[in-house]
Amino acid sequence: MSTIVIKIGGRAAENRESLGALCDELLIISREHRLVLVHGGGAEVTNVSRRFGIESRFLDGVRQTSPEEMDIVDMVLAGKVNSQLVRLLRVRGLDAVGLSGSDGGTFIGESVAGRGARTRTGEVTHINVRLLIILLDAGYLPVLSSTSMDADGNGLNINADTAAFRLAAQLEAGALVFLSDIPGVISDGSVIQALSEEEAKSLIDRGVIEGGMVPKVTASFDAMDKGVKKVIIGQYESPGSLARLLEGKEGTRLWK
Repeated sequence: MSTIVIKIGGRAAENRESLGALCDELLIISREHRLVLVHGGGAEVTNVSRRFGIESRFLDGVRQTSPEEMDIVDMVLAGKVNSQLVRLLRVRGLDAVGLSGSDGGTFIGESVAGRGARTRTGEVTHINVRLLIILLDAGYLPVLSSTSMDADGNGLNINADTAAFRLAAQLEAGALVFLSDIPGVISDGSVIQALSEEEAKSLIDRGVIEGGMVPKVTASFDAMDKGVKKVIIGQYESPGSLARLLEGKEGTRLWK
């Protein structure tokens, strides 16, 4: 059985109705594929931080996680969001297991500002998928929040997209699927169904692909260089969306 890594973000990670429909699909797909879920939940982190009087700070769209907000990141992502996903999956008969990047040393990283810095926004320096492989071989579905730790044992907030890329490459996944609020890579108002590396570079140079989509597309091709068979970027719109994305009927499929 091939492995599919699915990164859930945006409304797909926060709307209970959408999550329920997605979990129904995952049950069907799990009969033919091994699945790993990676999830975000940044909007909920911002909301909860505000309740505690902490205003989230961003630089170029990246959360600048203070030590105080790191506690909230752990609480929301490794706690609330992760537990909610696990419950939704298990009630449908899937053997879901909730994890953070710290479990089994899956991710070790360091602050983007360097070791010892107060900024708890981090980048991955080491990855170990041994625990995930043990769980997958035993028939479990790992559900992973990307909260992690540094070499000194301090919490780190790793970007969930980055976590998904690194995991998929290490697992040599048959597919990596990004579910967000964007239906795919868009050009002239329409979703591009298939995008080669050469075409992507041209669209980036022309400014058609811009903002946060640039690193996502660039990292997608890098992941494919490291063993991922295909990357799909799309939106979970309605029941059946995941199957249509995997079949190439929706979203954008990147290929080399």
